[in-house]
Amino acid sequence: MISSSPSAVRAGHVELRNLTVAYRGAAALRDFGIAAEPGQFICFLGPSGCGKSTALNAIAGFVPPTSGEVLVDGAPIRGPGADRGVVFQHYSLFPWKTALANIAFGLRMRGIGSAEARRAAYEWIDRVGLSGFADRYPHTLSGGMQQRVAIARALINRPSVLLMDEPFGALDAQARALMQELLLDLWRDVGATIFFVTHDVDEAIYLADRVIVFSAAPGRVILDLPIDLPRPRPPDISASGPFNAAKLQCLELIRREGRRIFDLSESAA
Repeated sequence: MISSSPSAVRAGHVELRNLTVAYRGAAALRDFGIAAEPGQFICFLGPSGCGKSTALNAIAGFVPPTSGEVLVDGAPIRGPGADRGVVFQHYSLFPWKTALANIAFGLRMRGIGSAEARRAAYEWIDRVGLSGFADRYPHTLSGGMQQRVAIARALINRPSVLLMDEPFGALDAQARALMQELLLDLWRDVGATIFFVTHDVDEAIYLADRVIVFSAAPGRVILDLPIDLPRPRPPDISASGPFNAAKLQCLELIRREGRRIFDLSESAA
C-alpha cells in the first residue's frame, strides 16, 4: 500500500566527487565536489551559465560525467531513478491529464493499481492545498497551482532526493513567497534531501541549510556557506543582521564572478 504519512528519510546522502561535465569539449563543471547529508536543504547560486543546472542534471542522471562521479547513498548514478524526484521551472505537466492524473502518473508507471494510486494522489492534492481542483486540467490552473501539482507529482514517489531547477522563477512575488513556505512545510514532513537552483539570493538564504556559490564557468565551488538561522523561519527574517551578512557575502562573490564573465567577453570581442 502507498502511504503519504510523515516519515523521516534516512536515505539521501549525495556526493559529487571531482565532477567534470563537458559539452562538445567545453567544460560546464570542472572538478566540482560537494557532499550532502540526508535531509539537508542545499541551494545553488552563481552567475548565469556557471553550471548550476548541469550539476542538478548530473545528480538526476540526465547527463553523464565526463570525469569524476556522482553517488547517492554510496551507489554511482547511471541514469534517472525513482529515488530522485525532479521539479523544473516550466511545470512539465501532461496537458491532457487532470491534476489528479498528473500526480498519480509516477505511481502508475511503477505498476501501482489505479485505485491505490488515486487514493495517494488525493492525499497529495490535499497536502499541497488543491482540494477541489483534482479534476482540473493544467491550462485552467494558475502558475502557482501548476507548480504545486508538479511538486506533488515528484513527492508522491517518496524520493530520498528532490531536485528543483528554479521552480518558482516564473511566479509573481506573492505566489513565490507562498510556494517557499509550502515547500518548507513539505520538506519538514517528508525529510528528503533537496538541491534547489535559484538566481535569487534572498530565496536561497531563506530556504537553505547551506548555500553553494559557483564560480563562472567552468563551475566549481567558491563558497559553501552554512545558513545558521533558526527554523521555522518567519518571512521577516530577511531583515535580520545574520541574514543580510550572508546575503552580502553571496552577492559579493556572484558580482565578482559575473564581472569575470563580462571582462572575458569584452576581451574576446
